[in-house]
Amino acid sequence: MAQILPSIFGANILRLQDEIRFLEEENTEILHVDLMDGTYVSNIAFGPNQISAMKKASKMVFDVHMMLANPERHIDAVINTGAEMISVHYESTPHVHFVLQKIKKAGRKAGVVINPGTPENVLEYLLDDIDYILIMTINPGQPGQQFIEKSLEKIRNTRKLIAGRNIQIEVDGGVNLEIAKKVQDAGADLIVVGGALFNDNPKSSYQALKSAMH
Repeated sequence: MAQILPSIFGANILRLQDEIRFLEEENTEILHVDLMDGTYVSNIAFGPNQISAMKKASKMVFDVHMMLANPERHIDAVINTGAEMISVHYESTPHVHFVLQKIKKAGRKAGVVINPGTPENVLEYLLDDIDYILIMTINPGQPGQQFIEKSLEKIRNTRKLIAGRNIQIEVDGGVNLEIAKKVQDAGADLIVVGGALFNDNPKSSYQALKSAMH
């Protein structure tokens, strides 16, 4: 059964504390947090200081998605936030293996993110060093895009690539209720949801998403 990971980037920034409280009351285990630098992606969001502040105010596991160029420059600061899961874009650095090793050495779960145009087989030589693979199902950093249907094939292919290893597949981008079911059926374990959850009625949206995963 796949798990829903609310993306705090989709929440109301003026009510962040209330949103975190709401997610905890709903027994959310993992919170997805985007870190964007305005270079690798055009948006800017949640730096290490903000993540640290949120982490202190929450009991949830933090899944930090590093959407930034040269993550090796910032990885120590992200580790210091206390985040338990940290993922880095395959395309963002020629030193992806080095960054993953740093994450693992710090005792955290290490993830690799691949963009829609990146084939999953680039991960072949990294499989021994990762705990999860995050498949972007929209182009990163641009909210409001449509889910890319071809991603379902990529999820299935990634599932074959993992072949018995203890690696989870995470999916992020354009997910609503109907798509959440599709990506779960394709083999996703962790499903990031933003706009489809933080709407006019987040409580009922969240319940619907969670029950769709049974």
